[in-house]
Amino acid sequence: MSDGNNRLKELLDGKLSPQEIADDPMLASLAERIYGADFIEHIGISRGETKRALAEQFTEIDGEDLLIEDIPEVALPLPDDMPFDPPTNDLSGDSESKNRSKIPFALGSVGLLAGIANLFGALSVLGGSCTGGGCPSDGHTRLNWASIGNIDSGWGWSPSILDGSYGTPDIVLIVACGLLFVKGLLRK
Repeated sequence: MSDGNNRLKELLDGKLSPQEIADDPMLASLAERIYGADFIEHIGISRGETKRALAEQFTEIDGEDLLIEDIPEVALPLPDDMPFDPPTNDLSGDSESKNRSKIPFALGSVGLLAGIANLFGALSVLGGSCTGGGCPSDGHTRLNWASIGNIDSGWGWSPSILDGSYGTPDIVLIVACGLLFVKGLLRK
């Protein structure tokens, strides 16, 4: 093996004569791969001769010597003093996080618009079937979020912010949805 390494080094250093290269089919094949077919033809070696000589050389070798040993893959241990955690390439996580960032933005914007619209009485159109006192037809145009199941009676409605009235559920809805909206804006 040492002689083969020396011959390869001489080939790479350019110390071999064209005749020495032509005499060794392995070196001729390596020279063709390293320097190209034009180099082989330039020094006077035909490609057909090198291929035939190489094929003859391999037919002389016993078939079992040509088998390549299968080395099982072994995970290499990482050094204990790694300066940082190695980065991971998780492509599925990137697309999910992009899709998730739209949900807080959408929920926040819809809730914020509904809360502000309710404060000014824009949701009073939902109270068309309200009967009794305190209905939108009586001027109570703000929906009571805590009594949302009672929109068909006066218990589900209150005066709007234009009349100086607002409720804790309105403020909680606007603040919570405002935070979701900002979170969605910052994640994009």
